[in-house]
Order: sequence, then structure tokens, then C-alpha cells
Amino acid sequence: MVCSLAESYQNKSAIYDSARPSYPLPAIEFIHNQLDLSSGLPVLDVGAGTGILTRQLALNGIPVVGVEPDPQMLAKARAGTHAPNASFRNATAEQTGFASGSVSAVVCGQSFHWFDPGKTQAEFRRVLATANPVFLVWNIRSPDCDGFHRDYEQLLLNQFERYEETLQIDQCLEDRLRQFFEGPYEERTFVNSQQLSASGLLERTMSCSYAMLVGTPEYDSASRALNALHQQYRQNDVVSMIYKTRVVYGRL
Repeated sequence: MVCSLAESYQNKSAIYDSARPSYPLPAIEFIHNQLDLSSGLPVLDVGAGTGILTRQLALNGIPVVGVEPDPQMLAKARAGTHAPNASFRNATAEQTGFASGSVSAVVCGQSFHWFDPGKTQAEFRRVLATANPVFLVWNIRSPDCDGFHRDYEQLLLNQFERYEETLQIDQCLEDRLRQFFEGPYEERTFVNSQQLSASGLLERTMSCSYAMLVGTPEYDSASRALNALHQQYRQNDVVSMIYKTRVVYGRL
């Protein structure tokens, strides 16, 4: 039985934490500047994964609680986060387990596209203090900014059978955003990048939901293709992976 893409992060917590990009500091500061933390209520990071965004928010002085349903991701987040103003809980976007009106804002890093928009909207409205904001954040790879990115996109299409499923999710995202906010929302974008060695490019790719696990023939085939691509485009032994960090924000 084929698992859903959302479930396919099982056993990927270590590679996800080491390979995924962090968020650019200007994006973190932008979120911070929109917050009213005078109530003393924490910010809720929903779908926190291994705590990448949670840690960055906490280091910027924001009290934050990360919510994550996957036990391996949650364990990795707890082990790797030492800021006193950050903690984690096992829960979902649709059922966070927080009391009504108990959080000052909600952030979702690289996660909103996995949620049920209607149920999540109702839950966020319940837990948010009055008229407080929601921030939806993604590092979005630039698929056609240069030859490397165009060839990398084609490699994903050729090597990963389930990659097209993620493209279909992307195509539905704007409708999901309109359904979720039911009113005006705003957007800011920021530049982000990773410098990847050959092993870094492999790990970054294999951390994705559509990628197969080590030991499968598909993994071996994709590894060879990624290594060849890296050899073709590397400069000083690295390739640059370019992202647009998208911050969509509004009030519910």
C-alpha cells in the first residue's frame, strides 16, 4: 500500500534536519516585527518538523511552542533545540491541544500545504487570541533561474515517480490559501540559498517527501544522476541552490 506524501517523511528526520535550508534572517525579523507579544502568550509553530523554524524564532527572542505529529521529527526537534523560550508538543494542525485564546500568533514553516484548510482554520481561530495573525512560510526552490536549476528540475521529473504529485499540490495552493483566509492576506518574499557539496545535494534531494529511502534501486539511480549533475555544475566543489522564501500572512 502506497503511503500519502505527507506520511512519507517517516524515517527521514535526521536527513531532513541536516539537509533542509533554514530561513533568511530578514524573513524571521519581518515576522517578529508583525507580532504583538505584550500579552505574554507564545507563538505556535504548527507542523514544526525537526524544529528548524522554531529554533530560529526562539533565537530571535520569540516565545514559541512547536507542534508536530511525527514522533521521530518531534524527538529530533527536542534534541536539537536548547533555547529556554522554545518547547514542543505532539499534536496536529487540526487538533493542537491548546486552550482557546491561548496563543498570540501562528506560524507554519513548510507545512501548511499538508493541512486540511477548513479544519485548520477553525482550530487556529479557536486557539488564537483576538485578531492575531497567521504566517505561512515556504522556502521555494527556483526551478528555472539558471542551467543547473533547469537540469535539476528535469532530473526530479525523470528520477522520482512521485515528484509530479508535489507539483499538483503546488497548483492547488492558491485556492487553499483563499479558502483558509476567507479575506485579504498579504505576502512578502526574501532571497535564500544553500551551498551544497555532492553529498549535500544528495541529502537535500532525498529529504523530500517524494524521494525513496536508502537501499532501493531508485535511490541508487537517483544518486548517480545527482552526482553527475553536481560534477557538471559545481564551482569550488559546491552548487548553489536558490530559493524564494515566501511569507504569506493575514488574520482569521
